Amino acid sequence: MNATQRSRGRLEVISGSMFSGKTEQLIARLREAGTRGERVGAYKHRIDNRYDPDHLITHTQDRFPAIRVADAAEVVARSNHLDTVAIDEGHFFGRILIDAVNTLLEAGKRVIVVGLEHDAWGRPFTPMPQLSEMADDVAHVYSACRVCGGQARYTQRMVPIDTPTMVGGVHQYEPRCQRCFEPLDAPPPEME
Repeated sequence: MNATQRSRGRLEVISGSMFSGKTEQLIARLREAGTRGERVGAYKHRIDNRYDPDHLITHTQDRFPAIRVADAAEVVARSNHLDTVAIDEGHFFGRILIDAVNTLLEAGKRVIVVGLEHDAWGRPFTPMPQLSEMADDVAHVYSACRVCGGQARYTQRMVPIDTPTMVGGVHQYEPRCQRCFEPLDAPPPEME
């Protein structure tokens, strides 16, 4: 069956704060698809240099093979042979990820995108809200606020900004509820 004969694919979005289990859910969905015989592939942005360049890795150290890519176009180019395409940390790809996801959906692929719901300034983190609006299924996952234990929907930057990409982990960020979250001053312009 060629791409024009396939039905439109399926988009699933998993969003929330850091440390909320987004990547754990993604890995579980990929493994489930693999056990059904689907050809699966996972991608992460090349700026995500945490833990291991060749795997998605959860904060509990579960891992799944992944390919680091420069941009969303590379995800599309590398996914012709796949049934299910997973994109971790979708917020790193910017608005162009929307077009790439649409291309994958038109090719009949199941696409799963994981990303932060809000940036360090408390704004919706592009392109996650736009992808959520397009999605067939949206899972919002939350962690406990490190200050009060409430439902953390935000990610608090804990150290000065030393790189424009702001990639980090346990020592740079912590989950916070809306009441305890303190947005950074003077947000940068939104990514394109």
